[in-house]
Amino acid sequence: MFAAIGLGAAQTATAATAAHVKVRVEGPTATIDQSDPVPITGTFAGHQLPAPTALGALLAAGRQHHFAIGLQWFDCCGFFVNSIAGTPGDATHYWAFKVGQELSSIGAGSIPAKPGLSVLFYYTTFNPNTGATEPTLGLSGRKAVAKGASVTFTVTAFNDAGKATAARGAWLHVDGLAVHADSTGHITVQFGHTGTFPVRATETGAIRSRTIWVHVGSSASS
Repeated sequence: MFAAIGLGAAQTATAATAAHVKVRVEGPTATIDQSDPVPITGTFAGHQLPAPTALGALLAAGRQHHFAIGLQWFDCCGFFVNSIAGTPGDATHYWAFKVGQELSSIGAGSIPAKPGLSVLFYYTTFNPNTGATEPTLGLSGRKAVAKGASVTFTVTAFNDAGKATAARGAWLHVDGLAVHADSTGHITVQFGHTGTFPVRATETGAIRSRTIWVHVGSSASS
């Protein structure tokens, strides 16, 4: 059994000194959330979350952006996330949790919130023999360029240990187009008109990257 935590479902408070935490939630078919909330604390599913944590940041994101989070309490280990946005784990999938690029061996309720903390919750299949989850994609590239300029993006795949390899099978999605990465995980894109464009990477058998918003101005200083 687990409790679905939604808006107003628990008595919560925001710790005044808590740091913002970068939270990303990747569902089966789409990104559910990408934000940087201040963690909340309080009573959830009948148990206390007394200090700001990664789980408190996820709960804050769910409250702000209207998606429910199913929690289960284990006396040995505390809270674990069973479902997000109405999607539960099953015999071949579960909601995994990374701190930075590494799969966490403890629950998100045991990770203290601190400046610079970045966490990813992702719905993944797992290897029944090793328990390994699907690789997660990282994306880097310039976020501000001039019209007509070219930008080289780098897509990297990370395993559960945080080991990086070039995502040579990745696709970069930008401005309605999909461009295939080269053997080193690089993609060069030219921006032909001004505006602000979402850019993300996907790859079969991997968890999509975060979205980068690239601002294209009329000049380099725009």
